[in-house]
Amino acid sequence: MTEKLNRFLQVPMGTETIYIEDAYRHRQANEELGKLFTSWGYLPVETPVFDFFDIYQDFIPFEKDIYRLIDREGDLLMLRSDITLFLAKQMGLSLKNTDLPVRVCYSGTILRHQNREDISKNEFFQTGVELIGKKDYNADLEILMLLHSTFKSLEIEPIVHIGSRKLLNASISDFGNSAKKQIMSMISYRDFENLKIKLEGKIEKERVDFLINLFQFIGTPQELSTFIKSSELSLNEDESIALEDLMLIMNSLIKLNVDKSFVIDLSEVGNQPYYTGIVFQGYIEGVDSAVVSGGRYDDLLGKFGFAAPSVGFSLLLRKIEDQLGKKFSLPDQENIDDENFIDALKKAEKIRNNGRIAIL
Repeated sequence: MTEKLNRFLQVPMGTETIYIEDAYRHRQANEELGKLFTSWGYLPVETPVFDFFDIYQDFIPFEKDIYRLIDREGDLLMLRSDITLFLAKQMGLSLKNTDLPVRVCYSGTILRHQNREDISKNEFFQTGVELIGKKDYNADLEILMLLHSTFKSLEIEPIVHIGSRKLLNASISDFGNSAKKQIMSMISYRDFENLKIKLEGKIEKERVDFLINLFQFIGTPQELSTFIKSSELSLNEDESIALEDLMLIMNSLIKLNVDKSFVIDLSEVGNQPYYTGIVFQGYIEGVDSAVVSGGRYDDLLGKFGFAAPSVGFSLLLRKIEDQLGKKFSLPDQENIDDENFIDALKKAEKIRNNGRIAIL
């Protein structure tokens, strides 16, 4: 093969093609979720695939992961890397107080550079929901229960780790923005050795040890209560409020008998800088990173002209499609060999009416 032909046939880094059975499963899953979200009152919205880069620059955790391009007027654009961001701008520009609360759902491709070796990990299909205009814990609980219904609909069983950005903000309120970002990253990667070094000298040693243990916690509400009571240090007022909110949600999940799908994990502090309340990520066996993420972001829409509390989640559908239930597989198919096309067509119609594939 010549170098020119080889170049011509190459696939650009970050793209992915979905073939036949995989494409069928992908479409079926997306349609199933669309029906589910609509049944909960979440109606579809569409966002552009690119927008001006500088608008979102403060909300992007890692600029190097963003695909950028220059338009014909010389403006710097970014390809969609997170539908929530683009959606926040659209909602911020179009909503009025009389519209609230509003429930929306979305689905579409995003591009986010993450892995040079495996190009399939740069292009994702993101589907999700946002509940805008409700700030109480019932809205958080609604999103978590819709997420649980999403798992049931797809016939998968992830474990969702729930933490609190509100708790983290309360614990490190005296630090500058740069230091807060570093601390958040250290907690997310469970790099508690460097976190201890970062905190020492800034706050008293006893509180350093307390925070290290606090943000390592993974367990049940009862275990968290035991941990807090056994600590020699007490929480400050804002920390107490944040944990009370989290415990209220978790105890409600227990009453709803779905707590086996959820666990408190205080090292989950949110993978996006705009979160303000509960944050969560869902993991499934056999997948190397989170397949779902979400949380509360009460300040984001205000950056685009319309302040409204919001909470939601997004699912990276392509990551879990090889683990979906049998109902998303191709139905049985039958080849009809009748030489008479009219007779063959009549036979095919009967087969198709029973939900199977008929091939003439």
